[in-house]
Amino acid sequence: MLSEEPEKQMESGQECPRVRLEREEKQRFSDKATLSTDQRSTHRCYPQKPDDFRTEFHRDYTRILHSRAFRRLRHKTQVFISPQNDHLCTRMEHSLHVASVAATIARSLRLNEDLVEAIALGHDSGHAPFGHKGERCLNEIAREHNLSFMHELQSLRAVDFLDSPYPDHQGLNLTFAVRDGIACHYGEGFEKKLVPDRHKEMEALALMKRGDANPATLEGCVVRWADKVAYLGRDLEDAITLKLVKIDQLPEAVKRVLGVTNREIIAKLVTELTGNGSDEDCIFIGDSVHEALNALYHFNKERIYETDEATHHFTQIERAMRFLFKFLMARLKEASGDIKSVQQGHEKCLRVFAEFLKDDIRDWQNKSRPQLVIDFIAGMTDLYFTSTFTELFLPKSSV
Repeated sequence: MLSEEPEKQMESGQECPRVRLEREEKQRFSDKATLSTDQRSTHRCYPQKPDDFRTEFHRDYTRILHSRAFRRLRHKTQVFISPQNDHLCTRMEHSLHVASVAATIARSLRLNEDLVEAIALGHDSGHAPFGHKGERCLNEIAREHNLSFMHELQSLRAVDFLDSPYPDHQGLNLTFAVRDGIACHYGEGFEKKLVPDRHKEMEALALMKRGDANPATLEGCVVRWADKVAYLGRDLEDAITLKLVKIDQLPEAVKRVLGVTNREIIAKLVTELTGNGSDEDCIFIGDSVHEALNALYHFNKERIYETDEATHHFTQIERAMRFLFKFLMARLKEASGDIKSVQQGHEKCLRVFAEFLKDDIRDWQNKSRPQLVIDFIAGMTDLYFTSTFTELFLPKSSV
């Protein structure tokens, strides 16, 4: 939470840059924007002193940018499993695209750009390896142990508990507004209108279910929509690159209303959202755009997401995830709370697993074993999952 002391002065006697930035926000932001001085929105679970140079939300942005969870996104699937083509989108590039789109919308609506960029950068921090197939596999495993796995809520879990670089507390200790935006991003629904829940209690985040809550800020609403804007056109662009679809196969409503290229689709949706939202405490789109968006989503689903090219490794992924889950569960059971027993052996991945338990979880002996294993697997990149499976289960040459 922000300090209530008088405005801080630098040692030279000059006003510190953060105070100037906070004053400028009040001058140029809309009355619907979330200010970096709003104590509810900037509340942190572990109080800390304000920074001299960064606003509270920009501070969150840099924490996420330097986090290991964000770093790993560069090797996590967006749509196509472990792509060898460097021009296909990864989960990190998708997050950067969402941040770019969200910042453009926020700037036009005079909202807090630092806040939307922080939410966007962290919104997929907890995504499983192998895209939505990996997510479904982990959710099936989780349900067998009376748990659940949804990447939106796992992303909140990642920044709150699983990425702990600071010695004095667990997690990244982000502000409420950023944590709420991450948990509520839900990119799969296409609401015509999205209204912020400005009365949401901070405690509600711990009880949330996927897709059933609106963000607490208008900036969170912007990111929720930017996620949709960023992935639909880019997934189409990747499919055209792979020659899975041709432009002339697109539904007529999509071509007429949204356009046929990623840049045209982004431009249309940004224009629609900024044009409709300038005087309202919500963001919304018109009927024709809503119908065209749904048509594009169903086209992508049939011609991209459910094709053999996108799904032919799905059976292997499910088998491998279940095999790895059972192995790590057995290792935890045998270890009986002894970290040395967890990492016993020559396998590097088991040392990494032990470091995760000791350094990030810390009190892992008191946690649910299935949850610990799911958290560890969810944090893996596609490449690391594959190398771990190879190291643990495939024979190696001894000469």
